[in-house]
Amino acid sequence: MSESERPEAGTWVVDARRDRVGEVVSAAGGRLLLRSPADGRQWEALPCDVRPATPSDELRVRVADANHRSGRRWG
Repeated sequence: MSESERPEAGTWVVDARRDRVGEVVSAAGGRLLLRSPADGRQWEALPCDVRPATPSDELRVRVADANHRSGRRWG
């Protein structure tokens, strides 16, 4: 993704370098601050390393989160 295509806060993206889906929290200094929807952890990524998340990317995260929460309940 180029500098001119920088995603807005609240947008879901895939950090291709880390193979992680994250929500854009903010953009500053040429970097994006992303937050994991599964555990809330944040990390930085360069705009050139991210792409928009597809519906299947979002589904993958939601299923993993549901499985994680289910395991805590029964485990």
